[in-house]
Amino acid sequence: MAYKVLIVDDSPVTRIMIREMLETLGHQVVGEADSGRGGIDAFRSLKPDLLTLDVSLPDMDGLQVLRELRLKNPLVRVVMVTGNDQKKVLEQAKAMKAGFVAKPFSVQDLANALALAMGAAPPHP
Repeated sequence: MAYKVLIVDDSPVTRIMIREMLETLGHQVVGEADSGRGGIDAFRSLKPDLLTLDVSLPDMDGLQVLRELRLKNPLVRVVMVTGNDQKKVLEQAKAMKAGFVAKPFSVQDLANALALAMGAAPPHP
């Protein structure tokens, strides 16, 4: 199944890499944002199936972004992306039912995280 994905990462190089991986996997990238606030706004307007969310953003922590999105939409599906403090982030991502990839990651790693994120969302009420 193809997903509509929003990429939230402050690194243009990482956004390009994730976009190419997602397209290789058959998914459609519907938008990109380079900040937490930009990601929240883009999520609300674009209504993607899921988003990839960098943990380290210039204005907000990625986990803060996820918490804010979940307040408004508990079913939001997310793959957290990080290159630092991976154990702590992995624990928090699992607790928040989000997928997780650590930089550097492969297309298969991303595919596995997408599957986890899409399957981990609670059922619709």
